[in-house]
Amino acid sequence: MPEIPPKNIFESFRVEVDPERIDESVRALTSKVKEWVDQGRYTKVRISYKGKPLLKDIPLGVFVATEAVTFWYAGLLRALVVNLGVRTFIEVELIHDAEEKIARGIELYMDGEVEAAEDCYREALRMKPGDTAALYNLGVLLRVTGRRAEAIEVLEKAAAAEGHPDAQRAAEVLEKLKRGPRTL
Repeated sequence: MPEIPPKNIFESFRVEVDPERIDESVRALTSKVKEWVDQGRYTKVRISYKGKPLLKDIPLGVFVATEAVTFWYAGLLRALVVNLGVRTFIEVELIHDAEEKIARGIELYMDGEVEAAEDCYREALRMKPGDTAALYNLGVLLRVTGRRAEAIEVLEKAAAAEGHPDAQRAAEVLEKLKRGPRTL
């Protein structure tokens, strides 16, 4: 059964917001996001406080585009700190559109909408080729729908991704699939 992709430790971080150093906090936040933008892995930024988004997801290009945006974030952080009156932390999560497609695919799969789920996984792979979570979930779907050869091919790609939790799960499913049906 497909599982919701786990959060990767490198996809989120916390930024300390000090009332005395708001501008420094904003620079640190922007600098870290710019590093990840350069890697080209993410498409949106979500800023949260105590697990709740402070605003809608922000496209990365908008986030790092102008000084005006930095000024706006400084204003947001100032308002947060003034309301709290103390140092606090905000959580910053970087999101790739493909992850949302995978999550939607999982929902559809669980609701029995297998074709729509497959479309979501394939679209996620077009957006982010080689995504281990998309490959794993697609491989499981293919296996369940009886497309054994295609499932093996997709699961082999997923299993090749070292260090990703879905790679291990893909390897386990692949092993069972290659063993074939059990005979008594």
